[in-house]
Amino acid sequence: AGWARHRRPVSASGQRGADAEPNRLGAFSMAAAEGAVAAAATSAQKLFTFKENAGTERHRYPPRPRVFMDIQIGLLPAGRVVMELYDDVAPRTCENFRCLCTGERGPRLSYKGSVFHRIVKGFVCQGGDFQHKDGTGGESIYGPTFQDEPFTLPHNGAGLLSMANKGPNTNSSQFFITLKKTPHLDGKHVVFGKVVEGMDVVRRMEEVETVGERHQPTEPVIVANAGELELVLPPKLARHLERRAARQRAKGSDPGGGKRKRAS
Repeated sequence: AGWARHRRPVSASGQRGADAEPNRLGAFSMAAAEGAVAAAATSAQKLFTFKENAGTERHRYPPRPRVFMDIQIGLLPAGRVVMELYDDVAPRTCENFRCLCTGERGPRLSYKGSVFHRIVKGFVCQGGDFQHKDGTGGESIYGPTFQDEPFTLPHNGAGLLSMANKGPNTNSSQFFITLKKTPHLDGKHVVFGKVVEGMDVVRRMEEVETVGERHQPTEPVIVANAGELELVLPPKLARHLERRAARQRAKGSDPGGGKRKRAS
């Protein structure tokens, strides 16, 4: 009798198993799963204060590009800052920044060896002037300057990557990383990425003492190295993406869109 109490229920078809479990068990499992999803979403919302920014936490293939800067403060390495670029929001701005990180357009157009020339505690860390290293220079891969892309994203948290400028449509190579919400910059500067790793390094940069009205660091904050993180796809996923790309190419070459015409 004791064993019978623990047997799995018998369904109408006479089978024992999952199909014979009471409905309340399925309902409980669904409720628990929904609760777990809601808790995870709440946790992510607390972790990413800039969650509104263009659905930054969504997954896609291929993913957004990520670049890095190895920071040196004085004579000591401080660590690596990894930034994700919103190339689906500001493609030209992101390509400019990516190329300047890799240095693929030549050593003259490269962030490597440049400095963060302006650090305002509780506001921004600004760099990118690889010409004069004092905020008076800079150049883009498109020429001296290039136009603003839409001001789609707000400066609504710390760790956002935004373009410095001297007015409308004067973007070059200078950029800044926000240290808090800076809504007064919305509509004036293009947000094009965020820090995804190494925010502790940015905070160490923030603590460097500065002098003068230009907030120049007393010891150099140097971009010792910079580049783009390489993405290595698992073989199965790589094959899937290649097949999908081949289908899209084939569909593009088919004037009929791959559909058969039927006589009316």
